[in-house]
Amino acid sequence: MAEKHTLDTMTPASSSNWYGADNKRMKLENSQSSSSMGTKSSLDPHQPPPSLVVHARAVPDGCSFQEILNHVARFGKISYLTMMPKIRQALIEFERLEDAVNCVRSTQENQIYILERPVFFNFSTSQEITRSPYGYSPSSQQPPQEESPMNNILLYTIFNPIYPITVDVIQTISSPCGIVQRVAIFRKNGVQALVEFDSTLSAQRAKQHLDGADIYAGCCTLKIEYARVCSTV
Repeated sequence: MAEKHTLDTMTPASSSNWYGADNKRMKLENSQSSSSMGTKSSLDPHQPPPSLVVHARAVPDGCSFQEILNHVARFGKISYLTMMPKIRQALIEFERLEDAVNCVRSTQENQIYILERPVFFNFSTSQEITRSPYGYSPSSQQPPQEESPMNNILLYTIFNPIYPITVDVIQTISSPCGIVQRVAIFRKNGVQALVEFDSTLSAQRAKQHLDGADIYAGCCTLKIEYARVCSTV
């Protein structure tokens, strides 16, 4: 299992939703990047205020959606659940804030074990979970979807996007893995991006390297899946 890491980003140079592969990359020092990317939220990711979204850490390998639900559904109705198995984390969105508060307080006082491993719960710095084709909504009565077959287009879902996410940022973190042909950013349900590479091998390399990484320390966490579309055009 790869260790979670933070990636370098670049100063956004364009407000366009598309970024061609011929644009030059620019690297700045962290202080310059933080300044140019805007002011970070005052939220402390280590001591977040109460939120509808609860962050689960140390989720054991092989844990399923249902196993998490079996332990937290007693606290209240859950709107959405997504898992990041590579970094052993999950996000649980409750419908009511008081239920999320009850979940965090109760699990901190009485340790929860899943598959005989301790799992730790705290509030997320996000107020809602970015919807993904591979998350799970218990009210839908539908099981979570299987991941798409390997192809050259990846779907990036960015959790806790405290800093602005632009095509330049996505281009910069992706291009070391291969030639990026197109990037499209969507903000309908949170922040997501479709990234088209020159080959399936490049996309596979990007998924292996970037999935579960933070673009910035403690925030802008990437979840990456193969897309279900044939082209970003």
